[in-house]
Amino acid sequence: MRKNKKKSLFEKRMADNDFRRRFEKEYPAFNLEVQILNALEKKGWTYSKLAKAMGTSKSNISRDLSARGIRLARISRLAKMAQVLDSDFIPLLIPQKKEEKILPEIQKLVAT
Repeated sequence: MRKNKKKSLFEKRMADNDFRRRFEKEYPAFNLEVQILNALEKKGWTYSKLAKAMGTSKSNISRDLSARGIRLARISRLAKMAQVLDSDFIPLLIPQKKEEKILPEIQKLVAT
């Protein structure tokens, strides 16, 4: 007897091509935001402490780390954020045909 596994809400939504396309487009920015939040937590810092270390305001940090805000942040700002969090920001150009193979390997290497 075969049991049918019930699909999660996320799996059902991913079956919708429009939703999947939006998710895949937004995921890298979301992932970067999570990495920054994890680095903040690891240091025991708040947005205020990060802002002070960067010489900016807490509202700027809140804007950058809010929904879609990270996508609008300048590369120099992300690099400075990484630097004060004892990390490096390294943008990469990855050939689309190799992305599925390369990204999981990079994610394993930088996982904390």
